[in-house]
Amino acid sequence: MIKKDELANPNSCINRAQDDEPTFVLLARDPAAPQAILDWVHRRIVLAKNKMSDQQIQEATQIAKDMTDWRLRNVIRN
Repeated sequence: MIKKDELANPNSCINRAQDDEPTFVLLARDPAAPQAILDWVHRRIVLAKNKMSDQQIQEATQIAKDMTDWRLRNVIRN
């Protein structure tokens, strides 16, 4: 999700986090980010927390693709 959209959405992951809950943000410019997301997706499926058809999983998969595309347009290196 785009940062400004994430912050504006009251139902976003970051806005649903408890005030004292640790969070971790991945940026598209990090070359490890897309694979980290896809690894998270795989782990959620293995743990039977989600199915591939779940909206959360579809969104995560799309974000990994969007990050890769953004890097190709903006960073290229690393």
